[in-house]
Amino acid sequence: MVNFIVLAASVVLVVFGFRSAMPSTSAPEATSTPAAPTSTLPAVETSTVGVSPADVRAVYLTAATVSVPSNVRAMIQLVKSTRLNAVVVNVKDGDGTYLGPGMKRVVDEFHQNGIYTIARIVVFQDTAMAKAHPELALRDTSGGLWSANGGPSYWVDPASHLVWDANVAAAIGALKLGFDEVNFDYIRFPSGSIQSAVYPVYDGIASMSGIIDQFFSYLTSHIRAAYPKAVLSADLFAYSFVKNDGLGIGQHVGDTANYFNVIDPMVYPSLYTPGNFGFPNPAEEPYQVVYQTLEDGKKLLPASSTVIIRPWIQDFTLGVPPYDATMVGDEMNAIRAAGYGDTWMAWNPANSYDPTPFLATSSQP
Repeated sequence: MVNFIVLAASVVLVVFGFRSAMPSTSAPEATSTPAAPTSTLPAVETSTVGVSPADVRAVYLTAATVSVPSNVRAMIQLVKSTRLNAVVVNVKDGDGTYLGPGMKRVVDEFHQNGIYTIARIVVFQDTAMAKAHPELALRDTSGGLWSANGGPSYWVDPASHLVWDANVAAAIGALKLGFDEVNFDYIRFPSGSIQSAVYPVYDGIASMSGIIDQFFSYLTSHIRAAYPKAVLSADLFAYSFVKNDGLGIGQHVGDTANYFNVIDPMVYPSLYTPGNFGFPNPAEEPYQVVYQTLEDGKKLLPASSTVIIRPWIQDFTLGVPPYDATMVGDEMNAIRAAGYGDTWMAWNPANSYDPTPFLATSSQP
């Protein structure tokens, strides 16, 4: 019988952390261009818990999950009984920012057990900020908050420096709590029915990729001014490793490698479309999908880049029932075969993990 780590998440988060405050503004700001970085990326070092950023094997956890002490203890048990050595914890998502004393206690407890901690920050898909500061949010043509394809999440303007500053502040707050690394997600323009979106700052003329590059420069330079050796990682769509056209959202692997220590492509096979790499259902071919994505991406990286490639791997069922431990192991094998070692971060939105694929290094096919 396989034992699953199932974590409770029915918690009121407002008592666990705090929501970051945004400065009030009544009018859109002017777009300006920050100076390009003049220094090279800081070398990554082994953390205080003895884990190198290049050797991270992590599972994803929500702020709700880690706000329950028994869940934290269960995750520590999972990590210490497997090859896992790290956790990714939401500290800012679409619902708010969670960096209060409770999160500090969580970080300390993980560190006491030798576990590397990564703070995940959701950047431009920010429902809480959009509701609190609609002057920074994308609006629809009727003046209401815009959402992609009618979904429940709202976006703030990727060209707004006020939005940039809020995410710099969240990252610095996470580093102050002792997190070993800060990971940034939704670092892009939205996709979906964008023809109906009205931006308060972005003029619709400037290159989306150029705006994202400016944001990367601003974000990383301001964080490293406070924490010069900060380890910073960036999540990218897997397609950015296959197509070098910005994907209509401003994501380029080469640009990202200029600013971040780690790039985390989200190579979930279930999110590829039929026909990708010639497979009718890519979800059924995790090894080939992950391997071919990473191989394609190598030619897009700068020749002198020292960036670490640490993929997000699928650990949830979608597109093929069930997505089992063998398929998770196939993803790990593909990462090693592509030359990126034994480093990855496993995503399960319910934070429910089968320990089986984390127990021993799988053999390569």
